[in-house]
Amino acid sequence: MRSYKNYLSIMSVSLLILLQGCSGRPVKMGVTSDFKRSSYDMEHPKPVTATVSGFQLLIFIPILGWDSVNTRHFKAYKKIEAQAGNGLIGDVQIKESWTYGFIGAFYETRLVANIYPLK
Repeated sequence: MRSYKNYLSIMSVSLLILLQGCSGRPVKMGVTSDFKRSSYDMEHPKPVTATVSGFQLLIFIPILGWDSVNTRHFKAYKKIEAQAGNGLIGDVQIKESWTYGFIGAFYETRLVANIYPLK
């Protein structure tokens, strides 16, 4: 009976760890608050791009950029925010790509956005 409880405990912890690997951080992109359109130069946007990638061994074990596999969108948007400064971020596009390798998969997220500067 004791070995059954140990087995159940190990399987429960393993399942929780496995499910944790499938979680990511939510991201709100683009205009997220009230803004005065007249304060920004909407005629001359500056295009910006940010790319984040990672590799998963056997489709389950993150290897390269281990924290980037599940948080690719969040980190890419933070890069866009850093480039924006006090400008307005708009027209956000997400481009996803993945490539299977012999032992896993390489994932890449590219965000393309326009930054509208203050007048």
